[in-house]
Amino acid sequence: MPNEHLRFYGQLRIGIKHIFRLLSLLIFMTVHQQQYAQSSTQPVYAAVNYFKIKPGKGETYTNLVKSTTHKILEYQFRQKSIMGWYFYEVLIPAGDEAKYNYVSVVISSNFSELMDNPVPPKDLYAKAVSGPMNYQQFMAQLLDCRTLEKREVYQYRAGINPNTPISKYVEIDYMKPYPGKTADYLKMETEVYYPIHQERIKLRALTNWGLYEKLLPYEMDSENDFITANFFDDLRSIIDPKYEAAFNSMPNNIDYIRLSGQVDQTRKMVRADLWKLVDHVDANNTK
Repeated sequence: MPNEHLRFYGQLRIGIKHIFRLLSLLIFMTVHQQQYAQSSTQPVYAAVNYFKIKPGKGETYTNLVKSTTHKILEYQFRQKSIMGWYFYEVLIPAGDEAKYNYVSVVISSNFSELMDNPVPPKDLYAKAVSGPMNYQQFMAQLLDCRTLEKREVYQYRAGINPNTPISKYVEIDYMKPYPGKTADYLKMETEVYYPIHQERIKLRALTNWGLYEKLLPYEMDSENDFITANFFDDLRSIIDPKYEAAFNSMPNNIDYIRLSGQVDQTRKMVRADLWKLVDHVDANNTK
């Protein structure tokens, strides 16, 4: 959340009558997080591929993905090789600033298969796709449309509800903790932003939120070490994020003046993307 919002909201005051509400909220959060930790026995990983589309090839590429790539990922989902696949168009950045135009995200609890699937791509294609176009022709058409700019692998670290149906839009914030501040940053995300995002979900400004740590590639001077994903269905959430309303509904929010200053001491928000969902496969749309 932008720091200026916290500073503005920190000027508001809530009376002593909200202390009991604070205690109730803290108890609820503790129980909720413990229950979620107990239910999530396996780590979850996200492989993110960033693609640059060649001029005039956007429509051809999306049609190929929706008609053919979808079938391959759906087959993998039915075989329980993956937990989900999400294909996005990048709305921001755009134009000359855009280093990539589309993003593909594969979710899995099997790190080994995510990195090196034991089933060759050609065999997957043969099992999942039927029609006049063979694997070599399909790949030739894909490569004629796009190039792979980079691939990153993240591990899911925290979130509100991983079972929420996927939303139409997601804002990706790229975060870089300062040296020696990673633990402090994680504490800020889970103890400061987490309850704010919960309130924003109640106000329908968000549908879900998640925190992910980058595992690969490992780079000493990596641009970011974490991302946060802010999901929503209405673009008006960008201009009316309802931070003030969410803040006002939280007990004892006078502490956020102090906390807002601490946020700047733990991490730098490097940049942000806005993605629009184009296609997906998961338990909510595939049986």
